[in-house]
Amino acid sequence: MHLHLSTWQEIESYLLRSKGILIPTGSTEQHGPNGLIGTDAICPTAIASHAALEADLLVGPTLALGTAQFNLKFPGTISLRPSTLMSVVEDYVLSLASQGFQRFYFINGHGGNLAPLRSAFQEIYTRYSLSVNESAVPRCRLRSWWQYPQTNSLRQSLYAEKEGAHATPSEVAMAQYAFPEHIKDVSLGTWHPVSLEYLRNHADDDHYEASDHRRRHPDGRIGSDPSLANPKDGQRLLETAAKELLLDYQAFLEEE
Repeated sequence: MHLHLSTWQEIESYLLRSKGILIPTGSTEQHGPNGLIGTDAICPTAIASHAALEADLLVGPTLALGTAQFNLKFPGTISLRPSTLMSVVEDYVLSLASQGFQRFYFINGHGGNLAPLRSAFQEIYTRYSLSVNESAVPRCRLRSWWQYPQTNSLRQSLYAEKEGAHATPSEVAMAQYAFPEHIKDVSLGTWHPVSLEYLRNHADDDHYEASDHRRRHPDGRIGSDPSLANPKDGQRLLETAAKELLLDYQAFLEEE
């Protein structure tokens, strides 16, 4: 069930049986020579949509714009300021919380969103902590799809060190499965790994400014070889992630 494809009466009925909602979050940014610019939004949306086929749950509108300033020298990238994303998330959650929603599960596809999203959650909690009126406090959970244990093991077994950190074969494969009509047949050139030190220093897309990033990664890849991507792998990754999402989401709903 998708919020944007429902009527207000259907949402009112849904709230009688559940107070939870899945919210896909991603980014609109370059993903290397053969990766779609919308990859980071496509993947979590596809995973959430697949999960919704298996259970009675509601999927909210995807937040397709994220914080990706480091990719702004690549044409097509759109980046929100971290403060803007925080404000959007706060308004998103508080709007639905005012109607009776209580559990907000963010399924994320972009590392650069992690810090702003967590900060937004704390802003929301602070509103309630400072309030003199007791009311149902919304709870938020954030998971990036590649963090699920089985999904992470699968992508590592498929691609090992060639998974890299950006424009990864796993995310490109999932987007290929979701949109096979948009698979790009281009030459990627030689694979160039990055060091473990670099990955550690720039975890969760903690990169410098856009000019430096374009100089370091001229074709957009960060230690990845997305030429390995194929729709069959994408289907396996998507279905595995959707199963793990369902289990984690249900545990979140049942949490005291």
